[in-house]
Amino acid sequence: MDFNQYRKSGADVDGLPVKAGVTQHTPLEMLYAQNEVEKARHKRQAGKVGAIIAIVLILSLVAAPLAGAGFGVATRFMNAYVLPQLLNDSHQRENFTFDNVHTPLRSGEMPLVGRQNYVDLVNIVKPSVVTITATLPSTGIFGINQGQERAGTGILMYETTSRYYIATNAHVIAGANAVSVSINGSAKMPAVSIGRDDDNDLAVIAVYKASAVAVGINSVTLARFGDSYTAQVGEIVIAVGNAMGEGISVTNGIISATDNTIFVDGIFLDVIQTNAAINRGNSGGPLVNVYGEVIGINTAKFVETLAEGMGYAIPSHVAKPILEGIMREGAAPRRPMIGINPDSWTAELAEAFLEELTRRYPDEEVIVPNHGVLVLNVIEGTPAYAAGMMRSDIIIAVDGEYLEDMEALFAFMEARQVGDEIVFTLVRNSSEIIDVPIILGPNLSPQF
Repeated sequence: MDFNQYRKSGADVDGLPVKAGVTQHTPLEMLYAQNEVEKARHKRQAGKVGAIIAIVLILSLVAAPLAGAGFGVATRFMNAYVLPQLLNDSHQRENFTFDNVHTPLRSGEMPLVGRQNYVDLVNIVKPSVVTITATLPSTGIFGINQGQERAGTGILMYETTSRYYIATNAHVIAGANAVSVSINGSAKMPAVSIGRDDDNDLAVIAVYKASAVAVGINSVTLARFGDSYTAQVGEIVIAVGNAMGEGISVTNGIISATDNTIFVDGIFLDVIQTNAAINRGNSGGPLVNVYGEVIGINTAKFVETLAEGMGYAIPSHVAKPILEGIMREGAAPRRPMIGINPDSWTAELAEAFLEELTRRYPDEEVIVPNHGVLVLNVIEGTPAYAAGMMRSDIIIAVDGEYLEDMEALFAFMEARQVGDEIVFTLVRNSSEIIDVPIILGPNLSPQF
């Protein structure tokens, strides 16, 4: 550096003022000035280091007695708040679609099921399936927290620079204090929740790649999602999952039905039915066709001593847009809600009901429709409740359109959005026909 250049303007040299009237310094004076500057700089740095050491010591003294109990809290804090900021990959998720990351296998490829076995198919699919353990809160004796564990399954569907993303069922992780994942039989690693859609029983969780590397996982195999619209009754499928929490296992069967609707845990789900065994722990795992494509996410089974081989999976054409919404925004847009528990009102019910009314009230005129939807219950605090819809009302038309049964109501609601005003035509008390306008609200609870 040219010191004379700075002296001509009377400027400081590294923070030291130039004395008035002094136009030239000897090399010794310049060396002394530099030495003083270095001393001042070291003193400032030493002060900062001392402050940092003091803070660390204080935190150590405070944290030491709580190390055992606080480790889990600290880990959850890191996973929930610190790591997401340090390893933010939102820019990679905001344009996520299955069309961009999953290429169907059917172009010129042969089915993976041989005459004798399913080995090739299983070898393709199994690496993309993970086991999930959800730890639930449960207080034991003496107030000691003894967490119960729930087993589930997940499907590796996407990866970014920092995380692996996994699709599963919402009910697998609902209410859990902590969720862990094992990939290809690895040790368990902590997972973080990205978002849930309880109305459709779907969720996305993620594990950090750093956690995966720590347990020996350096790369993963992503599942390939197919189009469930092409599924046919009689088509061969396999179900892969963490049955009974015993690790990944496989069952085989066929598609029994492609367009069923079930009512489970307070929600209606459009499902594929299969006779491939779906057991506890299989929830969230894939239902796979002979091309190795995921065409469904296993979610439930029918438990009844008189019935066997009735398992259900959420079709991929239903699941994909919901999972995409969760990936991009943390939650899928909620579908609109009426606020009722419905059931189809059939001609058989109408005939039996009319016979009973005629017997009880032989001289009165009664109105008994032979079609529509019966309101089993009206949920307090919902749009239907606010509009005055009542239990035992029979909905016979919506916006002036004839309503045949519950399936027709489902189809009508698919095209509606939160905030739409709908006019329901009802038969009430078998004595009057009334119109009830309802403004549809967001589905904030597992009701229709």
